[in-house]
Amino acid sequence: MYRINENLSKEENLELAKAYTEKASELLVRFKDIIAEANKQFPGSTFGLSKARLEKHKSPNEAYQRVADAARSAYNTKSTYEMRERIAKEKADKEAQVEKIKQIEAEKNNLANEAIAYCIANGRIFGQDGFTIDTAISIANDIAYIKEKAKREAEIGDGYISFDGQNCEDECAGWNPKDRRCECGNRRVSWTDGYYSDFRNMSIYAEAY
Repeated sequence: MYRINENLSKEENLELAKAYTEKASELLVRFKDIIAEANKQFPGSTFGLSKARLEKHKSPNEAYQRVADAARSAYNTKSTYEMRERIAKEKADKEAQVEKIKQIEAEKNNLANEAIAYCIANGRIFGQDGFTIDTAISIANDIAYIKEKAKREAEIGDGYISFDGQNCEDECAGWNPKDRRCECGNRRVSWTDGYYSDFRNMSIYAEAY
């Protein structure tokens, strides 16, 4: 609203008020045109609205809100797809994890069954001397270790083999499994099973400790 400037004359104030009015009238026409276009382009849902509510629906505030909402369409659509993709990925990851767990459990069951069969084949009786499903793999590994140890020691006989950690200060022929120390007496040595070995493929090696 134009306010009279008391430092100006009547004529000057009238001239400024006229310019002010013309500018405001021009903007008002443009504003009404924009609101009409907004209601036309983005009418929204008017189903079931009363006459009073319909008039309010066409008001500048509500028209502006619909246009503002429409202006976020690209962002909202992108966000929706990103959310769907994230949910789909989370679902797929969860399903993959479940399948992985099932696979691991199946492999454990298969390994346990193989261990039970191995133990029975080597004279153990299921249910006796602590031989159960839970202990089958451990017992099978022990049996395989003992068998491999006996085999290797029979092959070595009275000879010597090299061992991990053989850094004796004096000349040393190696280790004979009949002794606790290497040939020169510098290092204590024993058998150790390989990290990835088990009853299915037992491997052992001599190591200083």
